[in-house]
Amino acid sequence: MLQAVQVPHKSAGSVQSQAVALEKANVAQAAGYDGTGVKIGALSDSYDTCAACTTHAASDIGSGDLPAAGVTVLSDLPRGSDEGRAMLQLIHDIAPASQLGFATAFKGELDFANNILLLRSKFHADVIVDDVVYLDEPMFSDGILAQAVDLVSKDGAAYFSSAGNNGLEAYEAIYAPIPLARAQAVVASGKSNVKLDQIPLNLRPKTIHVFGASGRDDDNLTITQRFSSATDNVISFQWDEPFYQGKVKTDFNIYVFDAKGNWMDPASPAFPGFYTTDDNTKTDAPVEFVELPPFPGEIHGGANVSDYQIVIGKVNDGPARHIKYVNVNGLGVSQFEGAPSIFGHATARGGQAVAAMYYAIPSFPEDFSSPGPATIYLDVNGNRLEEPQIRFVPQITAADGVDTTFFGFDSDGNGRPNFFGTSAAAPDAAAVGALVIQAAGGPGSIRPQSLYRTLQATATPVPLPNDRSHSDAQIGPLRFFARGDWTRWKNYFGFALDEDSRQSVTSIVLDLANTGLIWSSNRNRFNVGDTNGIVDADITRTVSADQKIMTLSFAPSVFHGGRFFRFGMSVFNPIQGSTEEDPDRFRGMKITAKLDSGSIYASSVVADPKVPVNRFTGAGLVDAAAATSKARDRNLNDED
Repeated sequence: MLQAVQVPHKSAGSVQSQAVALEKANVAQAAGYDGTGVKIGALSDSYDTCAACTTHAASDIGSGDLPAAGVTVLSDLPRGSDEGRAMLQLIHDIAPASQLGFATAFKGELDFANNILLLRSKFHADVIVDDVVYLDEPMFSDGILAQAVDLVSKDGAAYFSSAGNNGLEAYEAIYAPIPLARAQAVVASGKSNVKLDQIPLNLRPKTIHVFGASGRDDDNLTITQRFSSATDNVISFQWDEPFYQGKVKTDFNIYVFDAKGNWMDPASPAFPGFYTTDDNTKTDAPVEFVELPPFPGEIHGGANVSDYQIVIGKVNDGPARHIKYVNVNGLGVSQFEGAPSIFGHATARGGQAVAAMYYAIPSFPEDFSSPGPATIYLDVNGNRLEEPQIRFVPQITAADGVDTTFFGFDSDGNGRPNFFGTSAAAPDAAAVGALVIQAAGGPGSIRPQSLYRTLQATATPVPLPNDRSHSDAQIGPLRFFARGDWTRWKNYFGFALDEDSRQSVTSIVLDLANTGLIWSSNRNRFNVGDTNGIVDADITRTVSADQKIMTLSFAPSVFHGGRFFRFGMSVFNPIQGSTEEDPDRFRGMKITAKLDSGSIYASSVVADPKVPVNRFTGAGLVDAAAATSKARDRNLNDED
């Protein structure tokens, strides 16, 4: 595969980030904006304590990948990964004349908050950026980190946070309870297989949440989650009560069951995961945690993956109503998920949350990039707001998958490691913010909120639907649907034939030519999930040489009226390789179905309408050239 590689500028050192060109920082630099006079502070794990890293700070300074004057380090973390140094390399590529500082964010939330304040008060940072979230940061109020962001912003420092890498892996709802006895009756009727009676008496809930819109007993009592060994699989579950102010009155639990409905004892060695069952009225923290690695040896589509069923229950009669969980860095969105997955200080009013876009695919954000918005129900004193605050985050998007000297892996074949995630996007956006400050007249010449408005007003829109969790097609009597975010999992795709159809499907052709995606040629990636009579042995699969077309052929009379099947299959963009694809990426895929009567039907996949400003990319991709030009013109007008 051939791919264009940017030629480094001398100011960029031995390796230059592709964000320089994508975000038009090279144009801004040519106009004289290089960050001169501006100080930028970064917070991450460590700066120069990585024992296994191929480069270190001294060598990066020597190669020009960090400033010749070095980096002011307020505090560091022993034995880190030096992700902070990688962030600073990206900043240096875009704003090579700015002064850089660093402090660790990995010694706890209080220390993190103090370091935010110190980067402003001691280092005098004009711009601050971080890529860290703590799992117990409040989802419905501003914790100490969000308050620290607001403080430095009020003092004049612009703040940028990574939006998070949680994609559609979040659930949010108003608690819809039914008594435990009614839930047990639902199970007894055969509508659910979870063995609620296996929950020990001391942990049993009084009520159980009903998933679904109607809240009726016949809606789901469980939500099925799939967990892969490739991810951390940690869930943070919270509700709308304040942390550590003596005001938690509600005790919620998450209960975990396996696919067969057996309760998973968090203390059992037979259960590979763990989850908390705290009495939240005693911990004074409205949060529970779940960690769910897959069962060893369980393989689906060539991956170690397991299904778990999650039940949410309330142990007491507490007043909390709004519940939410985020599956941090997870894969395989369930049918009721797709809620905003940004939380914590990335939603602070004083900062900007930054979404990620792979530099080589500028038409979509990364599918793992967390969408918003965030809904805040409580003030900092734990009092309920008269009207909830809806915070539209992320506000902007920046590049990831860009080159560094040491951090990441070589995904584009140019011999240099690529830094992926919103952790890379946030410093790219922050560095553009520094150029804007310089163009506006230097530190103190433009307030953070005005800087944010400038970045948003000049950003290049990335149109997307606000709901990317589904796509569909009607092919004659056959219906297609895609749901989820990990194409390899067995229930991502689905086909269903109308119940009254008197014909059987003999073949289905799925043509990706209009999407930019390709099918995997690896045969074990195809796996059948939920079905009512069609099994893997009934389907013959072939993939064309260019991998754009997959043909499914069915045994005679197997796929008849009323039958359906769901399946997983690796699908990816050939220049990236990730199989985490939101369903709207299949917009325009052509599907042709042939029936045993000889009838042929064809249709294309549709998804929700695209809008330029959306909850995935905000105002769009930052544009350093346009933003500095606007700031310069504003400065000149102010002088006039």
